[in-house]
Amino acid sequence: MYIGGHHPQSPAPGPHTRPRPPMTGTPHPIDDAIWNAAFDWLMRTEANPDDPALAAALRTWLEADTAHAQAFEQICRTWQTAPHLQPTLADHRPPASFRRSPARSGPRPSRRQVLAGAGAMAAGLALYAGTGAPRRLFADISTATGEFRTVTLEDGTHVHMDTATAISLDFTGPNRRAALLGGRAYFDITRDAARPFAVTAGPAEVTVIGTRFDLRLDDDSVSVAVEHGRVAVGMAGRRLTPADGLVGGDSLRIDLTTRAVRRADIVPGTDTAWRDGRLEVEDWSISQVLAELDRYHRGVILLGDAAFGRHRVSGSFDLTRPDQAARSVARSQGGRVRALSPWVLLVSPA
Repeated sequence: MYIGGHHPQSPAPGPHTRPRPPMTGTPHPIDDAIWNAAFDWLMRTEANPDDPALAAALRTWLEADTAHAQAFEQICRTWQTAPHLQPTLADHRPPASFRRSPARSGPRPSRRQVLAGAGAMAAGLALYAGTGAPRRLFADISTATGEFRTVTLEDGTHVHMDTATAISLDFTGPNRRAALLGGRAYFDITRDAARPFAVTAGPAEVTVIGTRFDLRLDDDSVSVAVEHGRVAVGMAGRRLTPADGLVGGDSLRIDLTTRAVRRADIVPGTDTAWRDGRLEVEDWSISQVLAELDRYHRGVILLGDAAFGRHRVSGSFDLTRPDQAARSVARSQGGRVRALSPWVLLVSPA
């Protein structure tokens, strides 16, 4: 993912303050050595948040070159905003052997030691992402990042679940209800005219009798794609589909911010490829492709250059190996991918 924008310059760092990079101009390609150094600085300040000497040294490094500030800002923003990395930072600091108190003398930790400490922290974060994300606490069935799963419900309905998906179920009495709490799933509903099947996704509700459809809930949208049969979609008591509903080949997207509704036709092979573990794209920007691959990666994918992210690509990529897929995307446009750690990939021009 590419995270841009800038923070205003902060006051001089104190014992509990990591220096923010000074305001910079338009981002430009950044050398790998600078990205490595920025990542090292992040790990060192996470391990030693109360070290004023370290904070002062970081400030000096940031002010030495605008590229230093740009790299550090982007890595910090991603580290702080990635939902599957942030929740347990405080509980998964590097081991004590990798921490350096202000009073300790001697050489600073090597990059290998720092990354080893980061590995201990990230391993705990990855475990949290796979098993303890908050929405999964309310789910009856779920998948971890990078996992695909097929579940048969008690009425015979089959649910094919995408990465990082959570679903709650209610089959009490006459009910056949499910709630997609996040992620994406393909529902193959067992027909029962006396008991319609209802699925909610955020504020939207999909009602069917017997059909096959794909439902996705993101932070900013809900998407429905019907493969076979007929479905009705509503939101807040308002019907969003015509009287005859959506039929096979139809799709609908709801913008959760504006509540705008857009209908379209399913693109054969492209919209359903995820069920075969593939990402099929036609004229997508690199930033769009990487954002989608990031959903399957048990860490974070960084885009180091905004202009490179605007390059357009088409192709078929393996969702079960998002790191290799990211490399294929980058190479197709003359770029490269560097692993800053086992959990952090940096995509940039060559």
